[in-house]
Amino acid sequence: MPDGVVGEREGMPKRVPEDGPRRTPAQRLSSAIGAVVDAGDLDEAGHDGPSQLRQLVIDHHVVFIRGFGRDEGRFREVATSFGTVTVHPLQRFTGREQPISVIEDTPAHPPAEFPWHTDLTWLEVPPRFGILQALEIPPSGGDTLWASLPAAYEALSPALQALCSTLTGWHGVDASLRRTVVDRHGAELASRFEEAHPPVRHPLVRAHPDTDAPCLFVCPMYLQRIPELHPDESDLLLSHLHHVAADPNRSLRWRWSEGDVAIWDESCTLHRALGDHHPSVRRMRRCTTDGGERPLPAQGISDEGGGR
Repeated sequence: MPDGVVGEREGMPKRVPEDGPRRTPAQRLSSAIGAVVDAGDLDEAGHDGPSQLRQLVIDHHVVFIRGFGRDEGRFREVATSFGTVTVHPLQRFTGREQPISVIEDTPAHPPAEFPWHTDLTWLEVPPRFGILQALEIPPSGGDTLWASLPAAYEALSPALQALCSTLTGWHGVDASLRRTVVDRHGAELASRFEEAHPPVRHPLVRAHPDTDAPCLFVCPMYLQRIPELHPDESDLLLSHLHHVAADPNRSLRWRWSEGDVAIWDESCTLHRALGDHHPSVRRMRRCTTDGGERPLPAQGISDEGGGR
């Protein structure tokens, strides 16, 4: 077994010496999603650390770095190793083009409690990776959940896999995001923002950009309907698919410690931050990186559909 590959013995990493660059050891969190690495081990990997970390994220969908710390410069360095850090469309729309932001929940500003989602799927080219850093953690609550979309696809019957592979979905700004924009910027700006970002159509089963693995590209927050189906059929199928995607057997719940960093693959995951820590303070630094290209249908799947 190469140095750093996760071993099966008692669920802990097993290190075996080998020649060449040192592999970063990682502890797998479940068979479907998630791994943990230590910041010190990443440092010891030297120049190979960023490429090894990226591969771990591709392999495990989300990777948590323990002991990373709260330094913004170090956070920015890791983020840029995953690609160009992007500005949120709302920040660009309001003239505040800061790619790295801090989300702060306080007694006066409760958590948004958005439902399960992948970031900004209503863009033609959604973000590729998401990065989150814990700056201040409440004494209890405030966990974040992630779910695996390749595992969700694999959980479907072959017949339903085949059907979904012929379908597409319209993704658009949802009511909860619209309310947030209204509360912070007013109804007039919210209307202009929504007009500037009409719904976009993506395949219901997308190919992972690195591995070509089929991923069930559902998003309870932003996926509005399947145009190839009647509305009632679309609602029924999406309800089932969202239930499959968020199944506890294909997801994980991360309890934050101050200085933790999470890096996740936006192309194959859902995530959701809980709001059960209110009114305690929770401060998180976050950013996303450029997606590079539109989501593509999995191999052999057409991106053309009828629509009703």
